[in-house]
Amino acid sequence: MQIRGNTVMAVTQLSRLSPYNITDDITRVDLYREIRAGSENWREYEVQLDEVLMPELISFRFYGTDLLKWVVLVAAGLDDMREPLEAGTRIKLPPTLWIRDRIKYYCGDYEQQEEEY
Repeated sequence: MQIRGNTVMAVTQLSRLSPYNITDDITRVDLYREIRAGSENWREYEVQLDEVLMPELISFRFYGTDLLKWVVLVAAGLDDMREPLEAGTRIKLPPTLWIRDRIKYYCGDYEQQEEEY
């Protein structure tokens, strides 16, 4: 809890894989553009029938955590998480290491490294 004046604010810890670590909205959009563009080196994931309304399930099955559902939504080109994915759709998903490195890059924590993911 944090107190500012008469207001008590809850302080939450962001995951290091949260896009909201990138505080500038415009810069965050650059990350989203990279994810939407994809890479030929990324693995494809085929959306299953039980996942069409559950990007968090795709995230859990692919990454082992539901914290990366935002990556699934961005990679699938969805702007609204209430939109269904189509079963059988193939989406390219980046590795967790790539996500972490790109968030660090866009936060200005270090220079971009030329690595193949």
